[in-house]
Amino acid sequence: MRMNIARLSRRALACAVAVGAVLAARPAGATVSVCIDSSNPAHAMDRRVVQAVARQQGTDAAIYTFDGSGAGDDDGFDVRKFSTLAASRCALVLGFPVDATHGAVPEGMRATAPYARMGFVLVTPRGHEAETLAALPNGTDVAVTYLTAPNLYFVKHPNVHADIYPTDAQTIASVVHRTDRAAMVWRASAVAYLPGGEKARDYCMHALSEPHADWDVVALYGPQGAAAAASFQKSIAALRRSGQLAALLRPYAMSPANPIVLAAAEAPAAPAAAPATPAAGGAKPALFTAAQADAGKKAYADNCAQCHGDNLEGMAGPALKGKNFASPKANFHVGDVFTIVSQNMPATQPASLPHDVYVNIMAFLLQQNGMPAGSAELTFDGAKSSTVPLVYSGD
Repeated sequence: MRMNIARLSRRALACAVAVGAVLAARPAGATVSVCIDSSNPAHAMDRRVVQAVARQQGTDAAIYTFDGSGAGDDDGFDVRKFSTLAASRCALVLGFPVDATHGAVPEGMRATAPYARMGFVLVTPRGHEAETLAALPNGTDVAVTYLTAPNLYFVKHPNVHADIYPTDAQTIASVVHRTDRAAMVWRASAVAYLPGGEKARDYCMHALSEPHADWDVVALYGPQGAAAAASFQKSIAALRRSGQLAALLRPYAMSPANPIVLAAAEAPAAPAAAPATPAAGGAKPALFTAAQADAGKKAYADNCAQCHGDNLEGMAGPALKGKNFASPKANFHVGDVFTIVSQNMPATQPASLPHDVYVNIMAFLLQQNGMPAGSAELTFDGAKSSTVPLVYSGD
């Protein structure tokens, strides 16, 4: 999911490896060597953090910048390239968001303990304040960015309607220009794009208390970056204890990450364990027919493969198959995924396909992620309301 920021997080599943020039060439270990995504609206925060870490260690910071938006790259970014980025350009890749409920990171990578807590916020003009979606009047149009977590919330809040925009900047602009009464957006984007940022007098920001709204920010690293990751974590813990970390994170982060986690992080975190297949006796229900999945295969090829790959492996859009897409730790359900598919796809014309086409595409996605076919057809309303866990079972 690429977070613009944030195709769900989008940035958590996408970025590019167009890396800028080396700022300093020094012997290994003599600098704090990091990569920072210039398209991340909180990139200034990450620069401050690494510079403070370098000062705390009595050394210099070597910062390599890359564009994680995928701009100019028709094929988008394969998350497996993170390992190439870390191996060839820097010891740590800063600013990577992971869902606070499960903390999945790209395969083959490791993550430090989180150093900041970010998330999605509800933005409203002053005079129309609302701290929650439930507090908005019936029929309120709420701006949301394509393929971000808040797209999931409309099903549980029928009092509001989705108005989907391709970028966070446009989502915020809809509130600024009064096209929409409210917006749900990544906090760092709200700070970056609201007139006046965090101190904008004409707007209110409230953290959303919804599923997948809270995210931790970590540094990614490969096997060769373990020593740098351990030093980074110790410096972050020292900055937190001194009170400096909170100041470095403002106004982009809601708070430093859990201080207990940081204080206890004496060594870098181990790679996330491979998700287990469903326990014996927990057979998956048959939600669709084989005919629907067959029809969905063609509909997927016609409408989705250009962005998500011929084999659902991900290209400009995230992968739609596999343990990173449907992890048991992610706690996604069929209805969650179908809501995003039916509201956000295809990218050029969201929600433009007939209901039966969306249902068939969903049947194909379920089949490809290991769900069995049955005799009863999947329906549009049934898919949208389904609470069946979507967990990949395959090789």
